[in-house]
Amino acid sequence: MTMTADPNANANTNRDHRDHTWLVILAGGIGSRFWPLSRAARPKQMLDFFGDGPMLRVTFERALPLSAPERTLIVTSGALVDEIAALLPELPRANILAEPLGRNTAPAIAWAASIARQADPDAIIAVLPADHYIPNRSAFVASAAKATAIAAGHEGAGPTHLVTLGIEPTRPDTGYGYIQRGAARPDGSFDVKCFVEKPDLARAASYLAEGSYAWNAGMFFMSAALFLAELRRHEPALGALFDTLVAENHDQASLISATVSAYPGMKGVSIDYAVMEKSERVVVLPASFAWSDVGAWPALMDHRQPETSTFAHGEVLEIDGGDNVLVSGDGGIIAAIGVSGLTIVHTRDATLVVPTADAQRVREVVAALAAAGKAHLL
Repeated sequence: MTMTADPNANANTNRDHRDHTWLVILAGGIGSRFWPLSRAARPKQMLDFFGDGPMLRVTFERALPLSAPERTLIVTSGALVDEIAALLPELPRANILAEPLGRNTAPAIAWAASIARQADPDAIIAVLPADHYIPNRSAFVASAAKATAIAAGHEGAGPTHLVTLGIEPTRPDTGYGYIQRGAARPDGSFDVKCFVEKPDLARAASYLAEGSYAWNAGMFFMSAALFLAELRRHEPALGALFDTLVAENHDQASLISATVSAYPGMKGVSIDYAVMEKSERVVVLPASFAWSDVGAWPALMDHRQPETSTFAHGEVLEIDGGDNVLVSGDGGIIAAIGVSGLTIVHTRDATLVVPTADAQRVREVVAALAAAGKAHLL
């Protein structure tokens, strides 16, 4: 489908689009499915599961070839600002946007897009979750750079599309959403037929066999102006609110302050539901690098050491067993004898034992602790 450029999206063909690329890293989740290691004060994105550093730091370093620290915005919770500032000393502290409460991804991205566009009307934002695992940095940068170029638009045309990466599936996974590709486009991307929620195993297998489906990685590359225009079209109240905030606040500091004040009244909605599933301007760019959203404890099984059946992290002793997830954090040792198919996570003040097949139920523990008033364990 041929689209005309949005009147609110300015094109500047005399400068490299990379000079206009902003990184937007979403780091506001609490990682409840990784309790007890992930806590509100130290959630999943601040943890080091793979020995290469906290996931947020790894994400930041992986994406830096696309932009620069001064054009990087981190959207997070107020409780994490100091820790993130210490973890990312290259980043201007003002670029850490502290949500007063969670409102899902659409408001978070709209806030960052508004700041980027205020600073640069030609801003292209690369929206990245803070807690994904991508071992091949160069492959990621190549795909992301291509997606950014598509989002910037063709010579003279300006931005016309919102780009999402679709990871080529390697198995029928029920833990991911899917994107079905439509017609191919000259720039290597594809029209989007539809977004699909997490399927059951039979349907996931049929997607793999059919060949036109990709995993939805939750990574987006788009003109800030075009995204805000599409938000205005598909979520008018939320879009109009950000229009007003930008119109009434003419510098980054005042825009941040006004947005924080307005946040409690915003609709909580995901970017997928607010824009991506509704917009006719969305295209998907296939990407084949290894990727995981590390969504729950079982996901760590994909990252075991070669020739081992158990994922082990920290001080662990396993005798006559296998196919376990064993994670010891904050001191102490896990000794597992003759067991298999278990996830055992030990911390200073809590221990989790659950069949790995039921590990999605960890959220039930978090809910039960909250209901019991045990906030110190959350």
